[in-house]
Amino acid sequence: MDDFQIDEETQRAQAERTVRAFSALAAGRFQVMRVNPGEWTVQNGDKLPYTVTFFENAWGCTCPDYLQRGSLVRCKHIEGVRLSEAALDQQNQKEMIMDQTQNAVHENLPGRLGQIIQELRQPLDMTRVKRRQAPGSGLVPYLEGYDIIERANALFNFAWSFDLAGEPVIVRWQKKVLAWNQQEKRKVPVVDANGTSQTEEVGIVYVSGKISVYLDGIAYSHADLGRCIFTGDTPEALDMALAGSATDCLKRCFRQLGEQFGNGLYDKEIAQNAGLDKGRKDNGKSSPAFKAAQPPSPTPVLRQYGDGARVNGNVNEQQAFDRYKKTTGSAPASKETLRAWLSKQEASPANAPVAA
Repeated sequence: MDDFQIDEETQRAQAERTVRAFSALAAGRFQVMRVNPGEWTVQNGDKLPYTVTFFENAWGCTCPDYLQRGSLVRCKHIEGVRLSEAALDQQNQKEMIMDQTQNAVHENLPGRLGQIIQELRQPLDMTRVKRRQAPGSGLVPYLEGYDIIERANALFNFAWSFDLAGEPVIVRWQKKVLAWNQQEKRKVPVVDANGTSQTEEVGIVYVSGKISVYLDGIAYSHADLGRCIFTGDTPEALDMALAGSATDCLKRCFRQLGEQFGNGLYDKEIAQNAGLDKGRKDNGKSSPAFKAAQPPSPTPVLRQYGDGARVNGNVNEQQAFDRYKKTTGSAPASKETLRAWLSKQEASPANAPVAA
C-alpha cells in the first residue's frame, strides 16, 4: 500500500512539471538549445541557463530541483527539452531521446503536447486580425471573440473550458457630454440654454476568470481580468458591457498561450500594420491606399432630448427627432414628448410635414 502511494505522488509531481514546461514553452519563457548530441541548455527568462543531458537512457539536469530529487522525477527543464525535441521531429528525434522506461500513457503525452506547441509557435495569420477605434485616437488591432474560440477548438479538440471567478464589479460615474466643434477643431462640452454642461452616466464592468486546457487528463489553467466600458443607465447598456467584459477576459486568458491567440499584437511595431493588409481578399478595397482616397466620414450628429437623454442608433427615432425639430424649431423635451407628438401627427388628417 505504501509503495502505491509513493508511485501516485511521484506521478502527480511528474505531471505538474510536464505542464509547467508546456506553459513555459508556449509562452516563450524557455529557450532550449542543443549544444552537443545528448546535451542541451535551457534558459528560463533572465536566469542563468541549466544544462540538460541524456546518456545511456538516463536524463540529468544541473537545476536545484533535479539535484534534490534525483532521477525519480524529471524536472521542468528536462521536460522542456523532451517537448521541444518532440515538436521539432515527432518521429525520428522523439524515438532517439524519449525515455523508454515510461508507460504508454506517459509516452503519448509528450507527442501530443509537442504537436500543440509546434502549432502555437506558428506565425499569426494576419487575415484574422481586425482593427477598431481606440479610446483616444487611431486604430488598434485585435482578434474577435469567435475567432479565439474557433482556434481553441481546433488546437485543443474542444477539451477546454472558461469559468468566471466571482461576481462582476460595476463602477459608474457622471461624465460631461462632448461634441465636435468644427470651428475650434476639437471636442467641447455640450451646454443647455442656461450654459450648464450636460452630463451622462457612464460605467465600466470588470470580470475575472480563467481558461483551463485539458491535455491527457491534466488541466493547464490561466486567469486574467476583462473589462468593458458602457454609456447610459439602461439594462441593455449594462447587458452588452457584461457580455463584452466576459469576452475580453476570455481573450486575455488565451493570450498567455502566445502567437496564435494574439500576444504578438501587443508589440508596437507589429501593431502598426497588423490587420491593414487585406487586399488579397477584397481586391484592395481595404488597403491603406484605398482608404486614404475615400472622403472623410461625416461628423456624427448629436441628438439630445431636453431632459439630457440622447437618441440611440435607431434610424426611425433619429428621423422622428429631426422631423420634430424641423417642425417646431426645438428639440423634444423627452422621448415621451416625441412619441405623443408623433401620435398626434398620425391621427391628424393632414399629417404632412409643416415647413419650419
